[in-house]
Amino acid sequence: MIRTSARYGFGLEAVRIQPLNDDLTIPVPLRIIGGAGPFDFSDVDDISAVDITVKLDNEDAEELTVDLSGAVSDAAVTVAELVLALDVTFGAAALELDASLSVADDSRLKIETTDTDTTPDYVQIYEECAEIAMLGQGLGALFQKLDTGQSFAITPVRKDSEQITTTDAKGRDTEINTDDYLKGFTAVLTDTAHDWALRAVIEGGTLNDAGTDFEFPTSESARIYFFAELFYAEYSSGEHLESDLVGYVKMLLRTMRGTLGDRSLERAWANWVYNITGTTYTNEDGDLLGAINEEKLTVSAYTALHVLTV
Repeated sequence: MIRTSARYGFGLEAVRIQPLNDDLTIPVPLRIIGGAGPFDFSDVDDISAVDITVKLDNEDAEELTVDLSGAVSDAAVTVAELVLALDVTFGAAALELDASLSVADDSRLKIETTDTDTTPDYVQIYEECAEIAMLGQGLGALFQKLDTGQSFAITPVRKDSEQITTTDAKGRDTEINTDDYLKGFTAVLTDTAHDWALRAVIEGGTLNDAGTDFEFPTSESARIYFFAELFYAEYSSGEHLESDLVGYVKMLLRTMRGTLGDRSLERAWANWVYNITGTTYTNEDGDLLGAINEEKLTVSAYTALHVLTV
């Protein structure tokens, strides 16, 4: 590349991570997918006022309640019963959201925006009702955001080329050399802070509502699959002030799983290290997509994303 037009990546500006839908697709405003039910709401404090929170883009979160007292059984609320209750809640709050039982998605709960004028870029739905309904695989459709990351190191994983040979009676070979291909990646996220909510998404486990008690996952715990958006700055060639950047790059890492790595408690800062595996991604239409998508952003486009306040 010619130096005058070259761009140089620097730093790790921010990372945000969210669990995938219950069908392991990426949640988007037109398609947030929960479970197929029935759902056990028997342990909630008040079946007529189950907490749910909705956040559109970087607007203030709206704390709402869902009345499920009309369900035949608190311990076995059907998707249809939940849909009716959610639509009442969304309507009362004047939210342009619609809940449905989606036959096309194996009769799972589906929530989508109906705002055709100013469709939000992000819809987050979380708290107790969303968790029981298996939004975000039971963690809620909620971003965990961090600007405390030290590094996000990515290593491509490839299927190696193979040389397959057959030899005839005269000792002459016939062979084929297969193409190698990219399968995904491994990554190491090093966070300078201790974020238990982030850890619950990456590794599983249980974090209490107050955020003060974390129970490690067991061999019987379900794995959480998640996607991430990470951002880094770009500079042109030459010497610059730190603020003299020309843009950003957004990396969408489509499907991952991970674990918390080794920890050493000593007379030093105890960073948390997450070991992550990413794979190629199949969307809801059955299309196979790469493990990572990268997109250049102008400074103004990055600012408009409100990365840390969405």
